[in-house]
Amino acid sequence: MTVYTRRLQTMLSEEQYEALLKLAEETGKPLSLLIREAVEKVYFERTRREHRRAALKRLVSMNAPVTDWEQMETEMIRGALQ
Repeated sequence: MTVYTRRLQTMLSEEQYEALLKLAEETGKPLSLLIREAVEKVYFERTRREHRRAALKRLVSMNAPVTDWEQMETEMIRGALQ
């Protein structure tokens, strides 16, 4: 569970505030959660997606031997149990 330790203050127009209040009522979420979700989606989602793509690119570039799934699964389970 995330612990929020930093406070941020901002100013909204009356229209923005009223629209957020309406959305909060409709979704049952507090305003603070709506704001955090928006920040995550707008500013951090792309960075996470780029990190995942880079990780996938590194994984694919490894040219690891690949066989049928059943054999790979058996080997992974065997390795995990050792």
